Amino acid sequence: MEHKLVIPSTVDGSHELTITAWFKSPGERVQKGKDLVEAVTEKITLYVPAPVNGVLKEILAPPGSKVMVGDVVGIVTETQEDH
Repeated sequence: MEHKLVIPSTVDGSHELTITAWFKSPGERVQKGKDLVEAVTEKITLYVPAPVNGVLKEILAPPGSKVMVGDVVGIVTETQEDH
């Protein structure tokens, strides 16, 4: 099953963020709750964790990309053995 990585709302109320880093590359295994992507506003740094155990399938917003709250920035595939 595929799960979307969505930029959540920010504590400072900002709507636009910049992706600064990905901690995994497509094809690498990810662990639920571990940070996968870092994004910043003018005031805060936001980390988006993996929603499930699985594999990072695709990065939709590479470092340097401007994104909005609610945007899908990546896809994680939950693998059968992770259920």
